[in-house]
Amino acid sequence: MAEITLRTDLSELTALAEFVDRFAAEAALPADAAFQLNLVLEELVTNTINHGQVAAGDEIRLRLERRGDVVEADLVDTGAAFDPRSLPPPELDAPLESRSIGGLGVHLVRQFVDELEYRREDDRNHVRLRKRIAASSAGGGS
Repeated sequence: MAEITLRTDLSELTALAEFVDRFAAEAALPADAAFQLNLVLEELVTNTINHGQVAAGDEIRLRLERRGDVVEADLVDTGAAFDPRSLPPPELDAPLESRSIGGLGVHLVRQFVDELEYRREDDRNHVRLRKRIAASSAGGGS
């Protein structure tokens, strides 16, 4: 298990990426799974910082753990209540000029994880992600 606490500042994205890369190496994640995990977590942290109405001194806590063929990520923040499952899927087939702005990042999150849970507890958002790792790709890409 690995944990990190990030300030609610976009400059922390570098520390986030380095943390996820270290975890992926130590947990022997395949390159594709490590890339997807990094992308998903960067998207969620960026959304919290940009749209979560967080105060300058607030923090985002992240815990990562590999349990067999599953990686679990728990994100906790003090931003405004937001359930990422609540957004409707983006209209990918609609012409670009008629599409709503936003929602593509959360769409990517949904595409790259196997389970997405949300709860609001003690004035905090708790997002839990689970990603299955194919046993056949334990040493390389899939």
